Amino acid sequence: MQYFKNIIFIFIFLNSFQALSKNNFNIHPIEVSKNIYVFMGDNNDANPKNGGAISNTAFIIGTKSILVIDAGPSYLYGSKVIEIIKSYSSLPIRYLVVTHHHPDHSFGLSRFIENGTKIIMAQSEINRYVKYGNRLLKQLKNIIGEDWFVDTKIVAFKNKNIKFPINVNLGGREIIIELYDQGHSEGDLIVKDILSKTIFVGDLVFNERAPTIPHANINNWNKYISTIMDSNWDYLVPGHGKLIKEKEELLLTKYWINYIDKIAKKAAKNGMSPAEIFNKGIPEPLLKYKLAKETWIRDLPLLINKYEFE
Repeated sequence: MQYFKNIIFIFIFLNSFQALSKNNFNIHPIEVSKNIYVFMGDNNDANPKNGGAISNTAFIIGTKSILVIDAGPSYLYGSKVIEIIKSYSSLPIRYLVVTHHHPDHSFGLSRFIENGTKIIMAQSEINRYVKYGNRLLKQLKNIIGEDWFVDTKIVAFKNKNIKFPINVNLGGREIIIELYDQGHSEGDLIVKDILSKTIFVGDLVFNERAPTIPHANINNWNKYISTIMDSNWDYLVPGHGKLIKEKEELLLTKYWINYIDKIAKKAAKNGMSPAEIFNKGIPEPLLKYKLAKETWIRDLPLLINKYEFE
């Protein structure tokens, strides 16, 4: 049960907060570069007001086709995104890249399958989506309300043994999709738009909020952030939080995951319980992070337990 309790996430937004009427996603994309649009996620936990729309999703328009990054939390959300994209372009929505299996990123994908869109997702994350999806969907319905999840279903689909990296040409736009194994999740995907030097990194980067670590390999994750910092990009779209233009902003994610990892290892080594650490309060440098307390209390016991059994 701990697995299911710890991947219902909490998340962030930019200036264009996505206002939500009852069971309807009133979302509006921001153009971050020519023909690249992002829907910014809400900065609260999944709840009956935001319908679980708590992560960033995006789409890229070429001269021949369109690629979408992440499916959002539900069939209704996916439907709204498709509707909006079609108001911008009559080109086919040919690809959907799902950066990882967590519900806020993947549970809208059945709508894209209905649309005839090709799904690109790491096989390890497909496996988790299929294995745990129905139980997670039931939990979300209980938390948020069933009306938000009308027609949402977990569907099996074939990825045809995709080998990464993948090069996709949308017509005048070359896209590279890379796999980062065992980082934030078992199979994080990164999307790079070569023309605009825009990179979409999913939950490998959280901006101005505490990163969640239910399935993380922190050593690898830390290395991947360094790799991203050393790569050539002008704009970075994180899984949660506002657009990033300065590479130093990635250090916020690095600092949090390394700090909580250090504390967890020390506690496991010295036989300390999470309660003993919680009694000391959250360290001052971490208080500036959005949802710091909630994330610290949820994730620290997970890491301590992990290191106790290594």
